[in-house]
Amino acid sequence: MGYSDVIDLLLEQHDEIRRLCAGVERSRGAERERRFAELAHLVHLHERGARVVVHPAVRNGTATADMVGVARTLEGAAIERSLVTLHDLGTRHPGFGSGFAALYRAILEHATREELDEFPILRVQVPVQRLHMMAGELNDVQVMDAA
Repeated sequence: MGYSDVIDLLLEQHDEIRRLCAGVERSRGAERERRFAELAHLVHLHERGARVVVHPAVRNGTATADMVGVARTLEGAAIERSLVTLHDLGTRHPGFGSGFAALYRAILEHATREELDEFPILRVQVPVQRLHMMAGELNDVQVMDAA
C-alpha cells in the first residue's frame, strides 16, 4: 500500500482501473472475460468506497461542493449499471465491443472529474488527519464488501 491518504489510495485505484480498461479493450475470448470480471470487481469496490466515504465528505461544504458530490455519485451508479448490463450481455456478444467502448469513455470521464473536481475540494475542506483516517475507512469498506 503506497498511499498516505484517501486521495492517494483513490488515485492508485484510478490507475489500476485505467490499466484494466485498456486490457479489456485489447483482449479477446477467455482473457477478455477474466479481465472484464476483474475490472467490474474493482470498479464496484471503488464506487462503493466512494459512495460511503468520499462523496459524503465532499458534500459537507458549499452548494458547488454538494453538486460535485451528487454528480459523482450519479455517474458512479450509471457506470455500475453499465457494468451489470455488459456482464449480462457477455464479453463474446457482438454488441459487447461498442458497449464497452462507451463504458470505457464514461469511466475515464468519471475518474478525471473526481480528480479535477472532487479531490481538490477534499484537499481544501478536509483536515489532513481526516484524509488519512478516510484511507483506512475506504479500505475497510472495500474489504468488507469484497468478503
